[in-house]
Amino acid sequence: MISQAAMDEFSDRSSYASAAQRRVATALARACMAGEASPPAMRARAERVLGHPAPWLVPLALHLHFECAPPAGEVWHPRQHDQVVSAILAFPAFLAAFEQPEGAPGVRAYYPFHQPMGHPPEPLAGLLLPSLATIGDLADWLEMTPSLLDWYADAAAWSVRSRVEKRDHYHSHWVAKAAGGARLIEAPKENLRFIQRRILREILNRVPVHEAAQGCVRGRSVVDNARRHLGSALLLELDLRDFFVGISGARVHALFRTLGYPRETARYLTGLTTRCSPAWLLRQVPQEAYPSPEERRRRRDWARQFMGRHLPQGAPTSPALANLCAYRLDLRLAGAARECQAGYSRYVDDLVFSCADGDLARGRRIVSMVQEIILEEGYSPNWRKTRLAPACASQRITGLVVNERLNLPRAEYDTLKAILTNCRRHGPASQNHRGVADFASHLRGRLSWFRQVNPERGARLQALFDAVPWEHDRPDDSVPGLAR
Repeated sequence: MISQAAMDEFSDRSSYASAAQRRVATALARACMAGEASPPAMRARAERVLGHPAPWLVPLALHLHFECAPPAGEVWHPRQHDQVVSAILAFPAFLAAFEQPEGAPGVRAYYPFHQPMGHPPEPLAGLLLPSLATIGDLADWLEMTPSLLDWYADAAAWSVRSRVEKRDHYHSHWVAKAAGGARLIEAPKENLRFIQRRILREILNRVPVHEAAQGCVRGRSVVDNARRHLGSALLLELDLRDFFVGISGARVHALFRTLGYPRETARYLTGLTTRCSPAWLLRQVPQEAYPSPEERRRRRDWARQFMGRHLPQGAPTSPALANLCAYRLDLRLAGAARECQAGYSRYVDDLVFSCADGDLARGRRIVSMVQEIILEEGYSPNWRKTRLAPACASQRITGLVVNERLNLPRAEYDTLKAILTNCRRHGPASQNHRGVADFASHLRGRLSWFRQVNPERGARLQALFDAVPWEHDRPDDSVPGLAR
């Protein structure tokens, strides 16, 4: 047996192993993990790799059997690969073989190393996810060739270096925010959108999200999110800055690995659902969207996020991936809310806490604790949109009033009521200032939203809508403008 002191000495040496030593050690490790973990079987496969028997393979096989091999009846786990390589590089007889006068050992054959599907955590053990152990399995599942899969997954990071828009898989454009700044909309083209929808339907939608996540979740809506905080004595609202672009490709890759997918499969799934924005696109950002010096200082770091792998805002998979990647954030914030006897929910990037106690000092302590958790989880809070609203003030969540009962702001009701009244008096054309193609359907959608939130007011507006002579839709030459 080799002493522990000798093993420690050679372990230190292994960190300085040459490329040739690592290549041989990797090939031997894959041979040992390619089948039965008994010393004779591992030695036989190792001899095939080297092309000849070597005396030091016998003690090496014994060492790996006792130090690294799985228990009887179990198979090698892919995560043991690096451990086995390190054990070989630290084995004295292996290192000594490279100093023999007859020449260093070489690799004559390789054993393929395919990581099998892993097992997700216990709460996700019952998920019926597609088995995609190899890149070939992923290509077959998506009904495409491996080379085409490389192209859509952007395995070579071509998109970030591309100067030709036609070679990009996304339609991109900038949208100015009302509060300043700009938002990049990255919508996948038809073929990639089809691929992402399949990933969404057969993988992501089968993974449960945290109960606090209310946005972009089947069976949950903005109304459900607001009802959770109805009639609270104190309402705390926070916003996460650059929510989608702030979720990196590393987080998405870790998520797919957690679901049991091997490293390479997870890498390709990440490539199919994330994007590196090309440099030419970042040069098109509207300059007027950054009026303040603070925003100008943030621009360089902000642009770096886009050049790295991130969730594209506009892809069908991005909301589901954002919710799943934020599971730990939701878990910690929900725990903090329970500790403070408060309620918590998240609608995409809007965080809401409601307290039965109207003590403002206590609310400020909650703000401090919540912001600390947000920063620790790698997200960035938007300090400007942090708001504490007591019951005596207007409490709004995603545009809905939640003081005593769920309602829409009075101004929105009055505006729509005035539009419908003028449509009845002067014709629908007098109120269609934006030239909407189907103005009736446009107003019908707004009415549906009112009926969902406040059925009583929605019924009043519906009566006005029914009284409008839509079949006599004509321009009005006498009374332009919106009634106030």
